[in-house]
Amino acid sequence: MNTSPVHNRKGSFLTQLFALRRKNQNTHVEPYIHDPVVDAPPPPPPKDHKRASTSTQRPFLGEEYINEKPLLFDVDLNVLARPPQPASQPIPVIQKIPPRIPAKAYSPPIIPLTPEEKARRRLAAQHQSELEKEAMLREEHERQETKRREKLEQERLEREEEEERKAVLQEELRAAALRKARLEREEREIEEQRLQELRERKQLEKERRLQYTKEMERWRAEQMQRAESQCSEKEEERRRSVEGRRMRVARMNEEVFSASTADRMVGWVTVQPPNMLAWKRRYYKFELGHAESKMLLYGNPREVVKPLDVLPLDGQIDSLAEWYEGFEELEAIPYSFALRFVDGVEWRMFADSAEEKDRLLVLLSEAAGIIL
Repeated sequence: MNTSPVHNRKGSFLTQLFALRRKNQNTHVEPYIHDPVVDAPPPPPPKDHKRASTSTQRPFLGEEYINEKPLLFDVDLNVLARPPQPASQPIPVIQKIPPRIPAKAYSPPIIPLTPEEKARRRLAAQHQSELEKEAMLREEHERQETKRREKLEQERLEREEEEERKAVLQEELRAAALRKARLEREEREIEEQRLQELRERKQLEKERRLQYTKEMERWRAEQMQRAESQCSEKEEERRRSVEGRRMRVARMNEEVFSASTADRMVGWVTVQPPNMLAWKRRYYKFELGHAESKMLLYGNPREVVKPLDVLPLDGQIDSLAEWYEGFEELEAIPYSFALRFVDGVEWRMFADSAEEKDRLLVLLSEAAGIIL
């Protein structure tokens, strides 16, 4: 017994089909009418046939049932749609109709083949096999040829793409080389221009320095010439000043020592003590003696009991110097001079007038024993 899934499905389908058909036949209210044309068996085949025609082939059993599909739905729906009848009416009895079994289709007998027919069919099959093999070989050859052509076409396309890529790359390299050469040329031009500007600027600076050097040399020459002229003028002025001072000192010496000595040995002077920047105005008084000569400095004439400073003069004075003898800071101060001691101490002084300065120099030279 065949129990394959396909056979089971066919059997279950036919079983359900028969069950539905019996149910529809049992529920149908109309009686079965016998039709002699439908229920008659098929006519027998002719005796001289060799091969069953396609019209007399045995049909599939399911076709008859498939053709009778409308019977599955051959139910009077009006009966189901009718309203329920009252209980007093009798219930109609549905007559059960036995199922109709379809008749088997007639199948013609199978005629055995002769050896000639078998040989002919075998030759035809071999010829067909050879034709199919040739067709397969031809198709394989065409496929290989097509594949070869496609491969050649693909290689050609790849070569063209490679050549195009190489051409594009060569063009890009050429453009890059041209761009690099242009940039290098521009950089060289810029560098040459910068060097040229630098050389020109250096040349201008050199010329400017030369011009400045010439101007400075000319200015120095003028300054030296002016300084020499001023020095000569100053020397001449100093010489005249020294001669004039000697004449004034000689005359002042006669006047000082010919008159009252006490009145001529006092007066006012402004002094700058050593190691001090401030100038002090003092009232001076000279004491000339055989043992010691000195200069006394007071704050004012009314306070002459105790002097503020005492300058010993006898043998202590080195020189009386003018501003051009190493005291250039006194050049701007009129009637000024310096008192230089032998121990290196320096006092700077200036008088109120030229006459007062000459008288003070005469007294200092006389007290210190210095010849002016």
